[in-house]
Amino acid sequence: MLKKIKEYIKEKKDSGAMPRLGELIHSIENYSYISFDIFDTLLKRNVRNPADIFSLIQIKIGDLEDNFKEKRIEAEKRAREKNNNEITLKEIYDNYDATEPVKEKLKIAELSTEKACLIANPYMLEFFNYCKAHKNVYIISDMYLPKSFIENVLKQNGITGYKKLYVSCEEGKTKSNGSLFDLYIKQEAINPQEAIHIGDSWKSDYREPKRKGLSALHIPRIVKDDSDVFKGTQINLNYLNASINNRTKVNADPYFRFGYQKFGPFLWGYAKWIHDMLKKANIMKVYFFSRDGFIMMKAFNLLYKKEDIEVHYLEVSRRSLRVPILHFNHSFETIMGMVSPSKMISLVSIFDCVGLDINNYNDLLKKYGFNKNEFFDRKTILNNSALRKLYDDLSQDIENKSNEEYTELVKYLRQENVKGKFGIVDIGWSGGMQRFLTETLDQLKITNDIYGYYIGVANYYIRNVKVIPNLNLNGYLFDFKNNKNAKDKRSSFVGLFETLFLEQAGSVKNYAMENDKVVAKRENYEYVIDGKETRELRSVRQVQKGALQFVEDAKHDEILNLLLNYSADELFEGLRNTGQNPKKEDIELFSEFRFFDEGKTGRLANPRKLIYYVFNPQEFKRDFLLSRWKTGFMKKMLKLNLPYQQLYLWLLQFK
Repeated sequence: MLKKIKEYIKEKKDSGAMPRLGELIHSIENYSYISFDIFDTLLKRNVRNPADIFSLIQIKIGDLEDNFKEKRIEAEKRAREKNNNEITLKEIYDNYDATEPVKEKLKIAELSTEKACLIANPYMLEFFNYCKAHKNVYIISDMYLPKSFIENVLKQNGITGYKKLYVSCEEGKTKSNGSLFDLYIKQEAINPQEAIHIGDSWKSDYREPKRKGLSALHIPRIVKDDSDVFKGTQINLNYLNASINNRTKVNADPYFRFGYQKFGPFLWGYAKWIHDMLKKANIMKVYFFSRDGFIMMKAFNLLYKKEDIEVHYLEVSRRSLRVPILHFNHSFETIMGMVSPSKMISLVSIFDCVGLDINNYNDLLKKYGFNKNEFFDRKTILNNSALRKLYDDLSQDIENKSNEEYTELVKYLRQENVKGKFGIVDIGWSGGMQRFLTETLDQLKITNDIYGYYIGVANYYIRNVKVIPNLNLNGYLFDFKNNKNAKDKRSSFVGLFETLFLEQAGSVKNYAMENDKVVAKRENYEYVIDGKETRELRSVRQVQKGALQFVEDAKHDEILNLLLNYSADELFEGLRNTGQNPKKEDIELFSEFRFFDEGKTGRLANPRKLIYYVFNPQEFKRDFLLSRWKTGFMKKMLKLNLPYQQLYLWLLQFK
C-alpha cells in the first residue's frame, strides 16, 4: 500500500502542463547555451515505466530465459552497488547470472527493443530544432546505454545538429551528483550564467544544474490531460497507451485526437484481421464495399499495399444492389425483411427500400390517409391493411424500376470482374448486401464463392440466411452467426459508430454508361449543403485523418506490428467508452451530428428537455427508439454520470 502511495505521489509530481512552443522559446531567449536531457525529454519510451521494457524483451526472447525482468532488475541493482558513478550495459550483464552466449543474445535483444520503443517527443522536437538554429545546443544524459547507440537512436528520430553528446556511462560522471555538469561547463568553457538546462527530472535536470550555477527548466514527464484510453495493466495495453500519448498532443484538434486515440487502433486491428482471414481462406481478391469500406481499404492498403492480394473498391450500396433484384420477388413480406431492422419503420424508408421517391406519390398517400412523416411499429406493420393496399398500388412501378436498374447493375458487375472466389469487406451487420449480390450473380449463372468480412454480424443476420442458407459471414468484433453467445457491442450507438466510416461522398444510387464505361451514379452528399461543407464533414475528415495517421505509425512500429497481440475487444475499448458511457466532452463532439439512413434524417443524440418527457412519456419512447446514439441521448438529457449502457439494456425490454 505504501509503495502505491509513493508511486502516486511521484506520478503527480512528474505530471504537469507542457509549456507551449512560444513559452519555451521565450524561456531560453537570454541564454547562449542550451542543454537537453534525453529520456522523457527529447525522446519518449512507449512504455509507462522504463522497467516495462524488460517485459517486452521477455516476449521477444521467448524461452531463451525465464523471469528475465526480475533478473535484469536485480543485475542492475548489483552493478550500481559496486559503482558510485553511472554504470554501463556491460557492467549490468557482468552481474547477470547466465552463460556468456545467452548474455550476449540478451544484450542484443535489449538494445533492439530499446531502439524500437524510443520515439521523438512531439512537444520538444520543434523546440529543439529552433534552439539548434539559434543557439549552441548540447545533450546531457545519465544512461547506461552506449553513446554510439544513443547517437544512432537520436539520428533515426530526427535529432541531429547538436554540438556534443555527454553520456554518463562513457564519462564516468553523472548529472545526479552534478559531476557531469561540471565536466560540461569545463570542457565547453561555458559561463554558467549564459546556459540553461532542460529536462524532466526534478533532481538531475533541475536542482543539480541550478546548484552548479546553470539555469534550469523542468518539463513534465507525464503531460497533464494525457489519459489511458485502454484500461488494464497488461504490457500490450501499457505499450499502446504510452505510444498513443507520446505521439499526440493534448492541444491537437479534438476530432483528430479522437481518431488517433480511439478510432485508429480499432481500424488498424480490423485491417490486420481482414488480412489474416483472407490468407487463412486462401483468398487472392477482395472487394471493399462503398461507402464504409473506403477508409477500411485505405487502412488495408497502408499496411498491405505490396502484397499479392488484389484489392478493389466496389461502388455499391444496399439500394443499388437491392432494387435491381426486386423484380424477382417484391412481396410486402420480402420488403419487410430488407428494410432497416429498426423497431420503428418510417414510410419514407419503405419507399427508399424499393427505389421510389415518396415525393412523387402525394396523391396516393392521401388516398390511403398517410403522410410522409408516418412511422409504423415493426410488430404490427404486416397487419396494416391500408399500408398493404398502398404497397400493392406501387407494385408495377417497383417492377419497372427494378428491371431498368438490373440491366445496368449486371453491366457494372461484369465490368468489375465480380466472379469466382473473393472476399468482400463492409461494416456489417446482417449480410444483406452480400445476399443481394449473391442473388444477382446466381441469377446470371456467374460462379461465385463469396466470403464476407464485417466488423460485426448482428443477430438479425438470420433474415438473410433464410434466403441464402450458405451465406459465409464473419465478424471481427462480434459474430452471432458463428457464436450464439455473442453480444452486439455497438447497438446503443450504431449511428455514431457508422458516422466514423463515412466516405465523404454520396451513396450509390444506380449505374449508367458514360464514355463506354459503367459508372456509379451517386446521391448528393448529405454533408454538403448549398456547396458548403458541414461541420460534420470537416470533423469526420479530421477523425479519419487521425485514425489513418495511427495506422501509418503502427505500420512502422516494430513492437506494435510484430511483437504484441490485441483482441478486437481490447482495441474497441476507446470507442466503447465513448459510445456506451459518454462523457460531457463526447456529447459536445458528436451529439449534434446529423445521421441519414434510408431516407430518414435525425440527430445522433438530440433529446427534448426532461420535463417534457415527464408529461409525455410516449414521446420519450418514440424519440429514444429513433435515436441512433441512445446512450448519448440519455446522457444529454440527464447530464448525470450514470451507467448509461446498463440503463439502455434495461429500457430495451420495453420495446
